[in-house]
Amino acid sequence: MSSNRDLYNPDQDAVNTRWIQPWSEAFRAQRDVGLRVPIDFHTLAAVSLAQACFVNNQFEHNAFLKCFSNLLGVGFPRFEVDVYWDALRSVWSLCPVELPRDDDAVQDDVHVVSGPTVSVSTGTANARVPETTATMPQPLKMRQTESHSSLTLSLSSSSADPVSSNSPAATSAPAQPTIVSYPTVNGPPLLQIGRYNCTSQMTLGLLTGLLEDFLQETATTTGATITFLNLNIHAAASLSDPDQPASQLTQDRAPQSGDRLSDIVTGNLSSVLYTPATLQDQRADLNSSWYDVEWDNIPARGYYPSSKNSEGNIITESGWPTEALMEFQEFKRVIVGFGAIDEQMTAYDISGDLADIFPPGTITQERQISFATSGQVISGCYLPSADGAITPQTNSSFARAPPPTISADQSSDLMTPISSVSNLTRCGIIPFLNQSLGGTTADENALPYAAYVRSTLWSWAPGQPLNATRQSSTANRCVVMTDSHYSGRWEVADCATRLHAACQDPNEPYHWEVSTESSDYASAETLCRSPLQFAVPHTALENAHLHAAWQNSREPSEPLFINLNQLGTADCWVIGINGTCPYLQSTDTNRTRIVVVPTIAAVIIFVCAALTFFIKCASNRREDRRGRGRKMLDGWEYEGVPS
Repeated sequence: MSSNRDLYNPDQDAVNTRWIQPWSEAFRAQRDVGLRVPIDFHTLAAVSLAQACFVNNQFEHNAFLKCFSNLLGVGFPRFEVDVYWDALRSVWSLCPVELPRDDDAVQDDVHVVSGPTVSVSTGTANARVPETTATMPQPLKMRQTESHSSLTLSLSSSSADPVSSNSPAATSAPAQPTIVSYPTVNGPPLLQIGRYNCTSQMTLGLLTGLLEDFLQETATTTGATITFLNLNIHAAASLSDPDQPASQLTQDRAPQSGDRLSDIVTGNLSSVLYTPATLQDQRADLNSSWYDVEWDNIPARGYYPSSKNSEGNIITESGWPTEALMEFQEFKRVIVGFGAIDEQMTAYDISGDLADIFPPGTITQERQISFATSGQVISGCYLPSADGAITPQTNSSFARAPPPTISADQSSDLMTPISSVSNLTRCGIIPFLNQSLGGTTADENALPYAAYVRSTLWSWAPGQPLNATRQSSTANRCVVMTDSHYSGRWEVADCATRLHAACQDPNEPYHWEVSTESSDYASAETLCRSPLQFAVPHTALENAHLHAAWQNSREPSEPLFINLNQLGTADCWVIGINGTCPYLQSTDTNRTRIVVVPTIAAVIIFVCAALTFFIKCASNRREDRRGRGRKMLDGWEYEGVPS
């Protein structure tokens, strides 16, 4: 999966963990059942780039491109990004220290030496980059992986030996810091500044450019998701004193117009960015925004309060749009928010960014959680709750928390969910990965990170759904909740089996009951007492509430029908007996066909523009022959009545 720009270029092994059967079908079905739920109630995996990509203080752009690509490829949709204002270059950098503007624009008190050329080779051992003259805690390593092969950065000069911190060269080093500039075969030199190894291409613009590439690659009805960026704002450490905290940013060195964070974000992502201004406008008139959709895409009830204003418009103060509206009607797939802002950055006024970037604490709400050694959540879970409605006590909007330390063994088995991650998800909380996994970064090995994402799959049991047996059969075409292997997870079942049904109050998302009678799937909708309806859980927390109701029912040992089936088209799961597949016509045998979401509109626009152009050209040729009748009126051509 790569595009013409070659920025998004994940390892094939990483992509396969998400985009092969049955995993691609499981994640797609889970996304689809939640399309009508506001996006702030989705418990999607979050990760810190500092831990997944930069844990060894390596900020080399090729390694980063691979790392970020792999994280996107395995399915992470939420990213914690540390961004540093480099006042020396006037750029928003991903490197924590200032870099020189060019080879000649280095401060007088910084000593620069040239190192041997760094090149990409297919060796199996990572080369060690020599240390700076400053005392270093450990040698720094450069690493880069490539699809199907392990590429490492090595030194082209075989005589260049690493310099250790206790060598004569280190002990006799001058007091001022030294920058070591390593020329590279492709791209700018690698600069070793204090404890950091950085290249000048490590900027926020590189990140948004790669994200833009990924969004184009996945702009399909089957692959589209929403990506969240939470930006922590820092001042870069001084080039002359790289290992000390950054100094207070003065007003004259603060970002100016054109260099604001919103300028960088909108530069690559403006067409797909969902903004605070848009949210405010939509909340002020729901009838012309979130409710102006097809009936089957109307937002699920009970997730946010609404009222009428003095003008008679339905409004909400706290609601968020659904994924169905954002992705498939407005084609918006990115949300950016401010995270923590360092005190050194007080000179930077973020108010100029708030039309495009959400204020701090908007798209993340920290939740205090305690765990047992087994990974069970002891406190902080939004379950159990006797209230079926969403109250201030049960409102899990954008709640997130990190799991306890994950061992390498826990993150190496792709088929076994990580207990603490699954339990956080079940509690309605976004699991925030703030640690590296398996002793490696995602560019070196993406599989532990794929295991983390798979652990957030709250619906299907691992290995599910199984393939339908025959086109005309009902076997493996319906879905049940089961306790056979993974408690509360889903498995396929024969639609003809007689089972009890899952019933939900449409006005109270967490109010679930189990029907007293049983039937086959075709008649299951008649089993639920009014006003409850035969339903499928739309979120992890809904699923947990259903599971709790099922465990308290009279028949907790039997599988339980939920309202999901593939009776019309194999591999396409829909809600309701008469549900139709949005991806394939029921008679279409090509299961791999996908519909490009924004591209269809783009093609239509292009065709219309081309027709307009050719018609205009033809019209111009006719008018050229009639040019004697033309006159100029206030700069516009005006065709008068022929004489």
